[in-house]
Amino acid sequence: MNTLLRIDVSPRITDSHSRDLANKVESKWKLAHTSMKTVLCDLANINIPHVNQEYIEATFVPKSDRTAQMNSVLSLADKFIADIRSADTVLISVPMYNFTVPSVFKAYIDYISRVGDTVLIDESGITGMLTGKKLVIAAAYGADFSQMKSMDFLEPYIKNMFGMLGFTDINYIAIENTSMLSKEALEEKKQTLADSI
Repeated sequence: MNTLLRIDVSPRITDSHSRDLANKVESKWKLAHTSMKTVLCDLANINIPHVNQEYIEATFVPKSDRTAQMNSVLSLADKFIADIRSADTVLISVPMYNFTVPSVFKAYIDYISRVGDTVLIDESGITGMLTGKKLVIAAAYGADFSQMKSMDFLEPYIKNMFGMLGFTDINYIAIENTSMLSKEALEEKKQTLADSI
């Protein structure tokens, strides 16, 4: 069975342009893959503590030697990693905040980027372990960034981070100028973007 991991980042449960764009992509996929299983990871409803010293120390202890407290500290990251490992396709809906990702998504990425679990580091460099998966990013920008590409840190950050983790099949679609376009224009552009995947 094909498994889709959908990660929603926006704190806006309703009226979110990034979620709406991802909804259109997912609906299209479900028509083509009727047996597809969807696993939802909604970061708006998950409290992700920022990485601290206790977390870092626990990650460097071999799994067989970790205490119950260490396992507890790492439990949320373990779940995130298990979900993304099991997925065939990952769909991320994410808005741009201050030219980059919302802080909750940065915290999520810190949790899934773990040496020995999702990446290997040796003398030859960094090797991603999350290979053979498809990634689609459905992003939303409040402004038109066609003339401000140098200020867009969202797209290169996500592509580089997930590329480091082993993803090579990456599609990035973005609905821009959401604060200015009419509802009808936004709807048309979102559907066109979703149909391009």
